[in-house]
Amino acid sequence: MNVPARSTEVAPIRLLVVEDSELDFDLLTAMLVREGMPLRAERVEDEAGMREAFARGPVDAVLTDHNMPRFDSFAALKLAKAADPDLPVLVVSGEMSEDLAVAALHAGADDFILKSRLFRAGPALARSLQAAAQRRAGRAAAAALTESEERLRQLTKHLESAKEDERRRIASEIHDEIGAMLTALRFETVALARQLQQQRVDAPRVRRMLDLIGELVGASHRIQHNLRPPVLDAGLVEALQWLVASFAERTGVQASFETNREDAPLGADTSAALYRVAQEALANVSKHAHAKRVTVQLFASDHEVSLEISDDGVGFDPQLLRTSPGFGLRVLMERARGLGGWAEVSSAPNRGMTLMFSVPASRTA
Repeated sequence: MNVPARSTEVAPIRLLVVEDSELDFDLLTAMLVREGMPLRAERVEDEAGMREAFARGPVDAVLTDHNMPRFDSFAALKLAKAADPDLPVLVVSGEMSEDLAVAALHAGADDFILKSRLFRAGPALARSLQAAAQRRAGRAAAAALTESEERLRQLTKHLESAKEDERRRIASEIHDEIGAMLTALRFETVALARQLQQQRVDAPRVRRMLDLIGELVGASHRIQHNLRPPVLDAGLVEALQWLVASFAERTGVQASFETNREDAPLGADTSAALYRVAQEALANVSKHAHAKRVTVQLFASDHEVSLEISDDGVGFDPQLLRTSPGFGLRVLMERARGLGGWAEVSSAPNRGMTLMFSVPASRTA
């Protein structure tokens, strides 16, 4: 069976040469072809010619004379870079001037070639095409990274919203179903205790059951508050005040809350996210900081809302955030990016820690 040979033919380079001399154009293209470069060269003399050439299709490289009667290399450079910022442009000049060469390179030229040294044109063009390919690959990679980061931000935002919705649902089910069953169980147990009392039967286990039911009701209420504190419906400021007071009462750590505004210009989802940040940060303080004092501050403007949480605990080396989970702080930083904001951690061993969490202000959810 005959297998067709795989083509090794290289696509020709579409070279746009801005040159008023047809003789110089022929000499240049002949030297490039002699270097083994497959060419599809076209000569133009002015801006109109360049624009027409670009309109006919993509150009791989531009090689321009510096000084022409109706045009110059700087105008050609400007036009070429406007068409494609990565397009390789080489300037050819008969003038031996270091200042001119530097000016051309600063203007965006990939190389500067003297007409007396046209043998450099082939290697210079090859290098410039390779550099342009690398620039385009870098731009494509940067664009892909930006797109990936944006997808990650959107995913983080969606996940936070989904988590908050799930917390609301679970808190509602605990209140409506488990809470109702616990209340009914308590009534039945109280009725049983009364019945046994009327029969003069000592029932210490029934009293213990009532105590356990009471503890279970309290635990149910705490879980509901952790999942979705009702005070959050009254606003972020009230929720943070309650959270800080509860933290101080539960841990014995001196804690204070300050704010510059009673109404934070935030939607419901962002308010819930800021509350969760404070909740998780205080949990980290309780577990790891060994702090004696904690300060929570909320600063709101028309454009930005910032939450600052500081403690005087043992602190840590912030470099650890790059190699370890960082006590959940890296998760908080990703959450900030997901909301279009930023987060920053400042700490040092035995110097406490400060967490700044800032998001754009918005009155929509």
